[in-house]
Amino acid sequence: MKNLSLLFYILITIHFVACKDKQTLKVAGSETMNSMMRFLGTEYEKVNSEIRVTVEGGGSEAGIDRLRKGEIDMAVSSRDLNQAEFDDLRKTGNLEKVRLAYDGVALVVNPNNPVSKLHLVQTSEIFSGKIKNWKEVGGQDAPIAIVIRNDKSGTQDYFQNHILKRRDLGEKEFNAFKSNVFSSNAKIVKDNAEMAKYIQENPNSIGYMGMGSALVDHKDKLKTLEYAKTNKDPFVTPSIRNVYDRKYKLARELFIIYKTDQGDKIDAFVTYLTSEQGQVAVLQSGYLRSSLPEVEVSAEPVK
Repeated sequence: MKNLSLLFYILITIHFVACKDKQTLKVAGSETMNSMMRFLGTEYEKVNSEIRVTVEGGGSEAGIDRLRKGEIDMAVSSRDLNQAEFDDLRKTGNLEKVRLAYDGVALVVNPNNPVSKLHLVQTSEIFSGKIKNWKEVGGQDAPIAIVIRNDKSGTQDYFQNHILKRRDLGEKEFNAFKSNVFSSNAKIVKDNAEMAKYIQENPNSIGYMGMGSALVDHKDKLKTLEYAKTNKDPFVTPSIRNVYDRKYKLARELFIIYKTDQGDKIDAFVTYLTSEQGQVAVLQSGYLRSSLPEVEVSAEPVK
């Protein structure tokens, strides 16, 4: 009996010490990158059992702000830092910004919506409220319900500049439409899950989200639209292959941002993320790797 008690005590002690020694690495920011970072965190824990990776959303701006305050170890952002953010972060320590992946932004509608494609001007006019009915773009006679992300979203920032204000059509077009704003009737949501739920419950709605999130997290709830810059260009389906081949034009860089004075914990994680193993995991999670591939880029997204 004494031997059993001693063995039980030893096992409990070993478990307690193992749990105590496990370090937590906190990541937060872009909702677009949330599912990818959760997958990468889980994969990293398989090769480094001493680390537990926690991932939270909140939007790119929120992640950058939390990094500045020292609340997290790494921010993830679906847009580049602006100068004010860069300067503020540099005041709190040496800063490193690394491109982790690429992602396409997908236009998403209810699966029962008969519209299958839109070009940039149509999209801009829908989200600014100029086009108000689906019949104007080849759909049914029904009012368009617009749903957008809040202003802390990197996807929102990208979409507003490149589509709503037409930056992708050149400087002349951008200068003519840089005062464009989202329709005052647009429904604002906090994250992709809320957007997917709204579109699923509202057949005449339209929104946008990171391609990885649309194709992996919400593929059974939403329909993604083919997209072209102009009505003379080929309409292209959002997919990893089409982003990689630069055929799908709504694509952007995804970044990890961290302080370089946090020690081995963060260095080892960044090394993994940028390694061949980490970049293959990026591809498996439904996003496009940032580095040149050593394998064929045809891996299926994680189910």
